[in-house]
Amino acid sequence: FRAKRNFPLKRLTTMKIGGPADYFFNAKNKESLIRAIKWADEKDIKWYIVGEGSNLVPSDKGFEGMIIKNDVNSFKRAGNKVFAGAGNNFFAFIRRLNGSGLAGMERMVGIPGSVGGAIYGSAGAYGQEMKDCLARTKVFDGKKSFWLSKKQCRFGYRESVFKKRKDWIILGAEFKFKKGNPAELQKTSRETVKIREKKYWPGLLCPGSFFKNIVIKEMKPVSLRRRFLGNIDKAKINHGKVPAGYLLERVGAKGMKVGNIRVSGHHGNLIYNSGRGKSAEIIKLAGVLKDKVRKKFDIKLEEEIQYV
Repeated sequence: FRAKRNFPLKRLTTMKIGGPADYFFNAKNKESLIRAIKWADEKDIKWYIVGEGSNLVPSDKGFEGMIIKNDVNSFKRAGNKVFAGAGNNFFAFIRRLNGSGLAGMERMVGIPGSVGGAIYGSAGAYGQEMKDCLARTKVFDGKKSFWLSKKQCRFGYRESVFKKRKDWIILGAEFKFKKGNPAELQKTSRETVKIREKKYWPGLLCPGSFFKNIVIKEMKPVSLRRRFLGNIDKAKINHGKVPAGYLLERVGAKGMKVGNIRVSGHHGNLIYNSGRGKSAEIIKLAGVLKDKVRKKFDIKLEEEIQYV
């Protein structure tokens, strides 16, 4: 077993942020992933599983332990069912589904990251969600592999059981799709990519949306919900959610910056690295933004990204 030493995590993350990991291993299949975990456990080395690093903000100091990239990219199709390894690139996965006439994810195209990352974060966009087509998930808990039903995955808005059970590793998942017309699915995806590129232009060092949107029905107590709804433009409510970007724009977030980390001038929930940005600058800017929103709307914004 051979892991790389002192691997710069900025090479792994879409924000190009992070110091070195003591060890780094790219697991191309389930067996090598399990071998890496067992090796780390035997040596009493802390480990952390990542996908494509699109939602990660590692520390400037790096990671004391081993970062394991889950690159398990198997793909098996049987009729309208597909088993996909967690390491499949999400964009390529959706394009493959479209070409096969399998419908249900075509509007999620352009969400950065891997299939495993999209399951972990319960990804969604434009009215479609990862959980809509997912049947069950294959998991490894450090000792054995097993299946979790969709219900057992406890999907919520950008939430899943995997955010609570960090020791459960997603190996892959089985999906069930509706039949669709390949040309129409590809057209929908092309149009979606055009919309996304107006917001996230190609080459931008960002994780996609930084903060979660606000789910109105989950706001407690009811008095807070009423106050909040009285303080916003109702036309901004979309699929039962208020965009975090709208709230951030109301508190003047556009164009704000800390060091080389900036909020886009055209979207309040787009935080990007303009050059040699640091993790500490992201944390500081996020704190300022959360504070402004809390003072104006009496609610707490939550990050979609994960700090490592």
